[in-house]
Amino acid sequence: MDSDTASPAPSPSIPDLIVQAWRLAAQAALPGLPWLALLALMGGFYKWALTTGAGGTMLTLAALAVLFLAGVQASLMIYRAMIPEAKGAFMALMHMNLAVYLAFFFISFFIFFFVGIFGVVMLQLSGLVDLAAEGADEQIPAALAGMMSTPYGWALSIVYATGLGGLAFLALRLLLAGAATVQMGRVMVFRTWRWTKGDVLRFGAASLVTHVLPFLVGYIANLVIISVAGQGEVAVFATGVSGLFLQVPFILAGHGLAVAALRAVHPPASVA
Repeated sequence: MDSDTASPAPSPSIPDLIVQAWRLAAQAALPGLPWLALLALMGGFYKWALTTGAGGTMLTLAALAVLFLAGVQASLMIYRAMIPEAKGAFMALMHMNLAVYLAFFFISFFIFFFVGIFGVVMLQLSGLVDLAAEGADEQIPAALAGMMSTPYGWALSIVYATGLGGLAFLALRLLLAGAATVQMGRVMVFRTWRWTKGDVLRFGAASLVTHVLPFLVGYIANLVIISVAGQGEVAVFATGVSGLFLQVPFILAGHGLAVAALRAVHPPASVA
């Protein structure tokens, strides 16, 4: 049968995607380790600059910029280890990341601005606090906690969950952007949007094991370290480093799922 008319291979199941993602993560662990270590160090430097205020705003912004650049380089090396035929370069991946981050920033701003306004309205309607009264600011936390067990709180929870769900949907629809950018050697952001159509639930289910679970494990582990280390400057730097280093499984498996998903919905021959 002619290759142009051959039927496409069946899409991998959710367990297959998870297995492939972690296999790719193991494959990229050693090549990516030096860059992930650098990323962790930059994470410690940024947390130290942000928390202590040493050096002022300019140093904090510089630390954030270096952290971002280190993250792009680490991501590039991880993708290259996972995709032998990769053509992508640093600038293309940086451009893609900036585009995605800006999209999330603006969309998140409007979502949480609306959620905030809705929360204020629900809080006022609940009657638990008069927001126009003097000293209302001090009563808001307790009133908000009390409101969550009422229908007003349920409505706020539904709106908040809807906003988070929308952001998760956007993230899953853009899951392939980084892997496609590195594989093709040109910036791919919303061009990959149509490739994930109909697969959001499948990718979302797989991401519970490749993204959500390792992230939560790393986050909770670092909270334990923070509670032991304290809040001194050295401790702040160290927990910034450990906070990112404990996310290495999340970073590797997240990249692995992106590559596995790209191969599933748009194999290299189709991309070319």
